[in-house]
Amino acid sequence: MSKFTKEKELKIIKLYKEGKSQKEIALLYNTFNTSIRRVLLRNNILIRGNDKIQRLCKHNPFKRNDEKSDYFLGLLLTDGSIASNITKSSNTICLSLNEKDGYIVEEFRKFISSNLKLQRVFQKLNNSYMNAVSFTNIEVEDWLRRKGNFNNKSFECKIYTPINWNILRGIFDGDGGFHPNSGHLDFFICGKSLVFMKQIKFFLNKNGFNTYLKERSNSNGNSLYYIEIYKIQDVLRLGELMYNNAHIFIKRKYEKWLAFYESRRAYTLNSGKEMAIQP
Repeated sequence: MSKFTKEKELKIIKLYKEGKSQKEIALLYNTFNTSIRRVLLRNNILIRGNDKIQRLCKHNPFKRNDEKSDYFLGLLLTDGSIASNITKSSNTICLSLNEKDGYIVEEFRKFISSNLKLQRVFQKLNNSYMNAVSFTNIEVEDWLRRKGNFNNKSFECKIYTPINWNILRGIFDGDGGFHPNSGHLDFFICGKSLVFMKQIKFFLNKNGFNTYLKERSNSNGNSLYYIEIYKIQDVLRLGELMYNNAHIFIKRKYEKWLAFYESRRAYTLNSGKEMAIQP
């Protein structure tokens, strides 16, 4: 008979998955390392060796706090996931995008570790292929969870660090776009988490943009929240701030904004007016 209740065994598994060693957990429960090991093996938990903790991802590249760290944080909050994995010591971090934007996933792979495998997965729902990268790393997972809420992310997403333009560009590339509207271009970001949408709206308002937060229902009857910007000069300035000195972004979205920017520039030159935004 096991010396631990089921509740205690689940707690041991949770501590081990969070990065605690068998020795550390044994000290907490005033028992032997071997007793903790038996609990883990009995529950089909993969025992990690000291040389396998980090596996293919041997470091935390997010600690650099650079453009890519911020951009990929924003992108993971929208198009990424941290999936529970009971057979491993840490959970699986995954980023997947439509194949047409696969070069961004490749950049993410190189950012994390060039040893990771790039996966190509068929998505029946949209009848298209997705490019994906997944890996486990306790340090990376801990960093991400301190920056944002990844639990039930679709409905409860929240960011814990101040938004900047690199983070916003990642969020936008995940769940945003530019929508043509009567010869103009509207900006939008959508999501199911009202808290997250309000955080983005606050950042944009603080930077002087006129934003609108609207609620719409999708085909399943669930609420979708949209942050929208319509004013021409706001859309032009927003693109300038998002893409200024940027080295990573979804090209098709940038090119749509750039075409609009250049058309407005040509219009103002022909009309003799001066653009508020200069290249």
